[in-house]
This record gives sequence, structure tokens and C-alpha cells, in this order.
Amino acid sequence: MTTFGASTVQGIGGVSFQHYLQQNIALCYTGRTVTMTNNGIGGETTTQGRERFDQAIQGRTGFVLILMGTNDAQAIVNKKMTLSETEANMRYFIEESLKYKLVPIIGTLQFFNDKGNQFFKNANFYVIAINRLYRQLAKEYKVYIADINTAIGRNSSLYQDNIHPNDEGYKLISYVWFDAINKAIEDKLLLIGLNQNYPNPVHGDTQIGFSLSQAGRVQIKLYNMNGAAVKSIIDEYESSGYHIISTNLTGLNAGMYIYVMEVGGRQLSKKLLIMK
Repeated sequence: MTTFGASTVQGIGGVSFQHYLQQNIALCYTGRTVTMTNNGIGGETTTQGRERFDQAIQGRTGFVLILMGTNDAQAIVNKKMTLSETEANMRYFIEESLKYKLVPIIGTLQFFNDKGNQFFKNANFYVIAINRLYRQLAKEYKVYIADINTAIGRNSSLYQDNIHPNDEGYKLISYVWFDAINKAIEDKLLLIGLNQNYPNPVHGDTQIGFSLSQAGRVQIKLYNMNGAAVKSIIDEYESSGYHIISTNLTGLNAGMYIYVMEVGGRQLSKKLLIMK
């Protein structure tokens, strides 16, 4: 996995998101070894980053996490760059990643803390424009967005200065990257299976087995025959492999029900019968 960008990727004040992200991955994808490179250089614009991007991804596999553009916003305010240059550079990052069979994920930019600072207010105007551009490009190229801007918002308690996150902010950013990575894995790699519950008919407790080829967020809900959800059986990340969960259905009326498993935007369902 490659992380690429400017100072927020590099890490500031002795804190960064990479070690938190690696912890999240290790907990979810047990038994897998993931190497992560830090290719962040503080103060760079996307134009400067473009000169070293190919070297950063050379020989790498998997994901490329790209978080770059706040310095562009400042440069645009100072009339040293244009938004079209930022667009051309991000297109280059995406196209080069895809050319080398990598999976790019674009991070939206956090706001500057612009309280009482007109320059940062002006820069935030371009942060909004750049984030709109990044979302359009992600849709055009069918790649993934990690919406860091929405997660952090304008919560100044997550900042250590006017732009850089503190430790809590970096921890939150790691979760945003992690969710985007899991979405990509579920879309591209996940094969799922859902077994018939046992025992069936159910008098109280029953077990449901399911299999995942890759780790992913699993949701299983129970519906009555009118389509109303009557019980959430599981909603959490599970590792790859075969799993069995137990659930107690005491208290539900006798009759036919449907349990539905959702993983990676796909659904599988089975019927079960409750008897008293």
C-alpha cells in the first residue's frame, strides 16, 4: 500500500495516520502482511508531487492513497496555480495508478481553520472547488473517494494548527481510509456464501453460517413476510473464512421469515420458520 501526498500524509508533530491504518488492517485482515510506504513531502503542490509520483508507485501493488491539494488551494489564491492544473495533475495520478494495475483512492481535503484569517477563507473556497473536482474525477474514472473533509468538517478540536490534524484527527482519517479500502475490497474481491440456518424450524436459538473470501462488513437482518425488519442479527466487520453466529428468536411470532445478508453491496437470503 502506498500513501502519497504532502504534509498531512508525511505526518506532523510526531503523529500520522499510517500506523493507525495499519493497526485497523491487521485487526480485520488477520494473517495478512501489509507493507505501507509514506510518500508525503510537506509543502508540495500536486505539480511538484507529479514529478515523483511514478517513482513512488514503482514496484508497488494494491492501493494508492492520494491526499494532496491544500497547497494547490493556497497557490491558486496567490495566482501561482490554476484549478485546471490541479485537475490535470490528479488525472495523471489516477491514470498512472490504473496503468500499473493499482487501486487509487482519492482523499478529499480538510478545511483550513480560517477563523479570523481572510487568506485561509479564500483558500477554503478553492478547497471546496478542488473537492468537487476530485469527486467528479472519481465518478468519471470509477475509482474510490475517502471523504476526509466530511469526517473532519470544521471541528477545530481535531487540528493541531490551521490545517494539520492532531492525533485524534489522524485517527479519524485512518478510519476514513479504512472504510474506503474495505469498500474497494468488497466491490472487487469479495465472494460470499450464506447457509441455511440450523435448526430449522426454530424454537428458540438457531445458528447461521456464512463464508467470506475477504474481510468485509456483514449485515444480516430478519424480515417478516410483509417485508418489515424485525431483528438485526449482525452488523460488523468479519475476517475472511467461514463463520457461524447464534441468535435467539424467542419473542417473535410463529411463522415464516426471511434473513438477508448484505456484504459489499450484494445480498443473499434464506427463509426460516419459527414454531412455538
